[in-house]
Amino acid sequence: MHFTKILSAVSSAALFTSTGMAQMTAHQIVANINIITGQSQALQAPANSINILSGPLFLIGQGPFPQIVIGFTQIVNTVTNDITAMAGTQPFSVLSDEQSILDAFTTFVTVHQELLNILIGKSGILNDLPLIGPPVAQVLRSLEAVVDTIAFNLVDLVPDVAAPFTSQKNSLDVTIGLAITAYTPVV
Repeated sequence: MHFTKILSAVSSAALFTSTGMAQMTAHQIVANINIITGQSQALQAPANSINILSGPLFLIGQGPFPQIVIGFTQIVNTVTNDITAMAGTQPFSVLSDEQSILDAFTTFVTVHQELLNILIGKSGILNDLPLIGPPVAQVLRSLEAVVDTIAFNLVDLVPDVAAPFTSQKNSLDVTIGLAITAYTPVV
């Protein structure tokens, strides 16, 4: 099947390990978060286009689902690279730096939750097509793992805004969990 290659790429990205790098600036971290936000925003149009024909089209590698799975795979790869780049970065001590990272992450959470909520809402259209859910759920699980990892890394870098940062992370975790559940077939 066409999505086997996609899922293989997701698995490979999840196995990527980090090595020590130089200290990143708050501006660099914000720029990286903004890239991920843009990737999430770009997937909203394909997610909105899901309809009853999307299921059969996915099975032949067409329609919005391959684009969505590939897009999530790209997000996983971007976040994995960001995690690697942040290795060795020490916590920030300037509140404005911490706040800019929190603001960027909050925007990412908002945009990403919008995307996930679209997918959750569209999942009911495809309830009768059990071949669609597993690859989508699998890429969402990979996404959940890297988002959790980067969020834990980031919260350590912003001690003065750790509480609101953690709240944003927890809110996103709930939405990702709901999306995974929506695309996990009931056995």
